[in-house]
Amino acid sequence: MSVDLSSLIHEVYRQSRARSVPSPYVTRVVKLIYLADLEWRRRHGAPLVNIEWRFLHFGPYAYDFVPLLGEQDMEVAEFEGKTARRFVFDSAELAERRVPEEISLIVGTLVKQWGNVDLNRLLDFVYFETEPMENARRGDILDYSMIKPLEPQITPTPDIAKIRALRARLKSQVARLGLTRDGVHISVLDYDDHRAWDEDGNVSTLPTGVDVFRDVNVD
Repeated sequence: MSVDLSSLIHEVYRQSRARSVPSPYVTRVVKLIYLADLEWRRRHGAPLVNIEWRFLHFGPYAYDFVPLLGEQDMEVAEFEGKTARRFVFDSAELAERRVPEEISLIVGTLVKQWGNVDLNRLLDFVYFETEPMENARRGDILDYSMIKPLEPQITPTPDIAKIRALRARLKSQVARLGLTRDGVHISVLDYDDHRAWDEDGNVSTLPTGVDVFRDVNVD
Protein backbone atom coordinates (compact mmCIF):
# COMPACT_ATOMS: atom_id res chain seq x y z
CA MET A 1 0.00 0.00 0.00
CA SER A 2 1.20 3.49 -0.81
CA VAL A 3 -0.63 6.70 0.06
CA ASP A 4 -0.08 10.15 -1.34
CA LEU A 5 2.08 12.60 0.56
CA SER A 6 -0.59 15.29 0.90
CA SER A 7 -2.91 12.82 2.67
CA LEU A 8 -0.18 12.01 5.19
CA ILE A 9 0.44 15.69 5.84
CA HIS A 10 -3.28 16.16 6.37
CA GLU A 11 -3.34 13.27 8.85
CA VAL A 12 -0.47 14.73 10.88
CA TYR A 13 -2.44 17.97 11.29
CA ARG A 14 -5.68 16.11 11.95
CA GLN A 15 -4.08 14.06 14.70
CA SER A 16 -2.41 17.16 16.14
CA ARG A 17 -5.76 18.91 16.38
CA ALA A 18 -7.47 15.85 17.88
CA ARG A 19 -4.78 15.61 20.58
CA SER A 20 -4.62 19.36 21.26
CA VAL A 21 -1.02 19.48 20.02
CA PRO A 22 0.18 22.74 18.41
CA SER A 23 0.06 22.67 14.62
CA PRO A 24 3.56 21.57 13.58
CA TYR A 25 5.93 23.45 11.35
CA VAL A 26 7.34 21.77 8.27
CA THR A 27 10.52 20.35 9.84
CA ARG A 28 8.50 18.43 12.42
CA VAL A 29 5.94 17.32 9.82
CA VAL A 30 8.67 15.89 7.61
CA LYS A 31 10.25 13.96 10.48
CA LEU A 32 6.89 12.56 11.67
CA ILE A 33 6.13 11.31 8.18
CA TYR A 34 9.62 9.79 7.97
CA LEU A 35 8.98 7.92 11.23
CA ALA A 36 5.56 6.80 10.00
CA ASP A 37 7.15 5.46 6.82
CA LEU A 38 9.78 3.70 8.92
CA GLU A 39 7.15 2.07 11.14
CA TRP A 40 5.14 0.97 8.12
CA ARG A 41 8.21 -0.64 6.56
CA ARG A 42 8.87 -2.54 9.79
CA ARG A 43 5.39 -3.99 9.69
CA HIS A 44 4.90 -4.59 6.00
CA GLY A 45 8.34 -4.48 4.35
CA ALA A 46 7.20 -1.84 1.86
CA PRO A 47 7.17 1.97 1.79
CA LEU A 48 4.20 3.87 3.12
CA VAL A 49 4.61 6.69 0.63
CA ASN A 50 6.29 6.56 -2.75
CA ILE A 51 9.05 9.10 -2.16
CA GLU A 52 12.85 8.97 -2.04
CA TRP A 53 14.29 9.88 1.33
CA ARG A 54 17.73 11.49 1.43
CA PHE A 55 20.00 12.82 4.13
CA LEU A 56 19.42 16.53 3.53
CA HIS A 57 18.94 19.60 5.71
CA PHE A 58 17.91 18.41 9.20
CA GLY A 59 18.19 14.71 8.42
CA PRO A 60 15.73 12.73 6.27
CA TYR A 61 14.08 14.80 3.58
CA ALA A 62 12.43 14.21 0.19
CA TYR A 63 12.26 16.60 -2.74
CA ASP A 64 8.59 15.62 -3.08
CA PHE A 65 7.84 18.10 -0.28
CA VAL A 66 9.13 21.05 -2.34
CA PRO A 67 6.08 21.65 -4.57
CA LEU A 68 3.75 21.30 -1.59
CA LEU A 69 5.70 23.96 0.32
CA GLY A 70 5.05 26.40 -2.48
CA GLU A 71 1.29 26.36 -1.95
CA GLN A 72 -0.34 29.63 -0.97
CA ASP A 73 -2.13 28.25 2.08
CA MET A 74 1.05 28.18 4.16
CA GLU A 75 1.63 30.09 7.35
CA VAL A 76 5.05 31.73 7.57
CA ALA A 77 6.67 32.69 10.87
CA GLU A 78 10.00 34.27 11.77
CA PHE A 79 12.12 32.82 14.59
CA GLU A 80 15.43 34.51 15.39
CA GLY A 81 15.85 35.58 11.79
CA LYS A 82 14.86 32.20 10.38
CA THR A 83 11.68 31.43 8.47
CA ALA A 84 9.40 28.55 9.45
CA ARG A 85 6.38 27.35 7.52
CA ARG A 86 3.38 25.24 8.37
CA PHE A 87 0.34 24.09 6.46
CA VAL A 88 -3.05 25.58 7.21
CA PHE A 89 -6.24 23.51 7.41
CA ASP A 90 -9.63 24.68 8.62
CA SER A 91 -11.80 22.62 10.97
CA ALA A 92 -13.95 21.26 8.16
CA GLU A 93 -10.91 19.92 6.31
CA LEU A 94 -9.70 18.09 9.42
CA ALA A 95 -13.08 16.55 10.22
CA GLU A 96 -12.41 13.25 8.42
CA ARG A 97 -9.31 11.19 7.79
CA ARG A 98 -8.00 10.57 4.29
CA VAL A 99 -5.84 7.54 5.07
CA PRO A 100 -6.68 3.96 6.13
CA GLU A 101 -7.23 3.31 9.82
CA GLU A 102 -3.94 1.48 10.42
CA ILE A 103 -1.98 4.41 9.03
CA SER A 104 -4.05 6.80 11.10
CA LEU A 105 -3.18 4.85 14.27
CA ILE A 106 0.53 4.95 13.45
CA VAL A 107 0.48 8.69 12.81
CA GLY A 108 -1.60 9.28 15.94
CA THR A 109 0.91 7.38 18.08
CA LEU A 110 3.81 9.39 16.66
CA VAL A 111 2.02 12.71 17.14
CA LYS A 112 1.30 11.75 20.75
CA GLN A 113 4.96 10.85 21.33
CA TRP A 114 6.74 13.57 19.35
CA GLY A 115 4.19 16.22 18.46
CA ASN A 116 4.92 18.56 21.35
CA VAL A 117 8.45 17.71 22.49
CA ASP A 118 11.42 19.98 21.94
CA LEU A 119 12.31 19.82 18.25
CA ASN A 120 15.95 19.06 19.02
CA ARG A 121 14.93 15.89 20.89
CA LEU A 122 13.02 14.72 17.82
CA LEU A 123 15.93 15.55 15.53
CA ASP A 124 18.38 13.70 17.79
CA PHE A 125 16.16 10.63 17.76
CA VAL A 126 15.85 10.68 13.98
CA TYR A 127 19.57 11.29 13.49
CA PHE A 128 20.98 8.77 15.95
CA GLU A 129 18.31 6.16 16.68
CA THR A 130 16.78 5.22 13.32
CA GLU A 131 18.58 2.60 11.24
CA PRO A 132 18.59 4.34 7.81
CA MET A 133 20.44 7.33 9.30
CA GLU A 134 23.09 5.37 11.18
CA ASN A 135 25.70 5.23 8.42
CA ALA A 136 24.25 7.79 6.02
CA ARG A 137 26.26 10.71 4.70
CA ARG A 138 24.80 14.04 3.70
CA GLY A 139 23.23 13.77 0.26
CA ASP A 140 22.88 9.96 0.36
CA ILE A 141 19.67 8.14 -0.46
CA LEU A 142 18.67 6.39 2.74
CA ASP A 143 19.11 2.62 2.90
CA TYR A 144 16.23 0.74 4.49
CA SER A 145 17.74 -2.73 4.20
CA MET A 146 18.98 -2.63 7.80
CA ILE A 147 15.58 -1.92 9.37
CA LYS A 148 14.78 -4.29 12.20
CA PRO A 149 11.41 -5.94 11.52
CA LEU A 150 8.66 -5.59 14.05
CA GLU A 151 8.88 -8.42 16.57
CA PRO A 152 5.83 -10.70 16.33
CA GLN A 153 3.50 -10.59 19.30
CA ILE A 154 2.78 -14.05 20.65
CA THR A 155 -0.76 -14.48 21.89
CA PRO A 156 -1.02 -17.19 24.53
CA THR A 157 -3.48 -19.98 23.78
CA PRO A 158 -5.44 -20.90 26.90
CA ASP A 159 -6.04 -24.57 27.73
CA ILE A 160 -9.83 -24.43 28.09
CA ALA A 161 -10.11 -28.00 29.39
CA LYS A 162 -7.49 -27.38 32.07
CA ILE A 163 -9.16 -24.12 33.12
CA ARG A 164 -12.52 -25.88 33.47
CA ALA A 165 -10.96 -28.66 35.54
CA LEU A 166 -9.33 -26.13 37.86
CA ARG A 167 -12.60 -24.25 38.27
CA ALA A 168 -14.46 -27.46 39.10
CA ARG A 169 -11.81 -28.42 41.64
CA LEU A 170 -11.96 -24.97 43.23
CA LYS A 171 -15.74 -25.09 43.38
CA SER A 172 -15.56 -28.50 45.09
CA GLN A 173 -13.05 -27.20 47.65
CA VAL A 174 -15.20 -24.16 48.39
CA ALA A 175 -18.26 -26.36 48.96
CA ARG A 176 -16.32 -28.81 51.16
CA LEU A 177 -14.89 -26.04 53.35
CA GLY A 178 -18.17 -24.15 53.53
CA LEU A 179 -16.59 -20.93 52.28
CA THR A 180 -18.69 -17.87 51.56
CA ARG A 181 -18.00 -14.31 50.41
CA ASP A 182 -18.14 -13.28 54.08
CA GLY A 183 -15.25 -15.53 55.03
CA VAL A 184 -14.96 -18.67 57.16
CA HIS A 185 -17.24 -18.97 60.20
CA ILE A 186 -16.61 -21.71 62.77
CA SER A 187 -18.93 -22.07 65.74
CA VAL A 188 -17.28 -21.87 69.14
CA LEU A 189 -19.93 -24.14 70.59
CA ASP A 190 -21.42 -27.38 69.34
CA TYR A 191 -24.94 -26.91 70.59
CA ASP A 192 -25.95 -30.56 70.19
CA ASP A 193 -23.69 -31.93 72.92
CA HIS A 194 -22.40 -28.72 74.57
CA ARG A 195 -18.83 -29.14 73.44
CA ALA A 196 -16.54 -26.15 72.96
CA TRP A 197 -13.52 -25.63 70.69
CA ASP A 198 -10.37 -24.15 72.15
CA GLU A 199 -7.92 -22.00 70.17
CA ASP A 200 -5.90 -25.05 69.13
CA GLY A 201 -8.92 -26.79 67.66
CA ASN A 202 -9.29 -29.28 70.53
CA VAL A 203 -12.70 -30.29 71.84
CA SER A 204 -13.46 -29.98 75.53
CA THR A 205 -16.65 -30.88 77.39
CA LEU A 206 -18.25 -28.08 79.35
CA PRO A 207 -19.49 -28.68 82.87
CA THR A 208 -23.23 -28.91 83.20
CA GLY A 209 -24.84 -25.58 83.91
CA VAL A 210 -22.00 -23.36 82.60
CA ASP A 211 -23.25 -20.24 80.89
CA VAL A 212 -21.15 -20.23 77.70
CA PHE A 213 -22.30 -16.75 76.68
CA ARG A 214 -21.48 -15.08 80.02
CA ASP A 215 -18.05 -13.75 79.01
CA VAL A 216 -18.70 -13.35 75.31
CA ASN A 217 -18.62 -9.79 73.99
CA VAL A 218 -21.01 -9.29 71.14
CA ASP A 219 -20.13 -6.46 68.70
